[in-house]
Amino acid sequence: MEDYVVLVGLGCAAVVAVIAGIAIQILSRKTKAAQAKLAAKEKARANKRVSSAKTVKKTRWQEVFAIDGDVIDNDHMTLFGQINNFNRNIPRFQTTYQMMPILMTLQKYTQTHFKREERLQQLSGYPFREDHKREHDALIETLDGLLKKAKKSNPDNVTDVAIEIGSFLQEWLTGHVVENDLPMKPFVDRMREHASGMGRLASQKPAPAPSRELRAH
Repeated sequence: MEDYVVLVGLGCAAVVAVIAGIAIQILSRKTKAAQAKLAAKEKARANKRVSSAKTVKKTRWQEVFAIDGDVIDNDHMTLFGQINNFNRNIPRFQTTYQMMPILMTLQKYTQTHFKREERLQQLSGYPFREDHKREHDALIETLDGLLKKAKKSNPDNVTDVAIEIGSFLQEWLTGHVVENDLPMKPFVDRMREHASGMGRLASQKPAPAPSRELRAH
């Protein structure tokens, strides 16, 4: 009888061992599959980041953008630099937290510039300042919406969101300067009289690359 009990016990132990072995194999296969899926996803993200470098281009300052050779032009050049800085870093953005500091700085610069420009228009008697302010308000509202969208981005769509924002910023600034700001040229002499006490927008040092370097897979 004791031998029988021992045999039964050994049989149960063997069954348990087999079941445990099968469970470990299944778990191992699932882990490997999950790792492979994660690796494939990260490779797709990396490829998208690499491709993004060809999507958004830098905008160079040109004489066609010049308005007053003074405060307004310097503000615009600073904003060009800010936007180029954002676009240059798009291939490195892997999380929303990496792009938000640059966007928030750009948002602050844009708001400061608009206030300065509107003040100069008011002091110089620029006749279209109300329309101009409405343009500014609409652009600020759009930029605020894009920042909210950026905050909600995730590693899977952060590059797409960054490209959308970078493209908008690039088109917005060049379009705004050419279409909305150049008509101020006949009034720049009056504006200069009031701009002498205004300091320039401080140029921001280029943002450091995100901590995790981009490597092609």
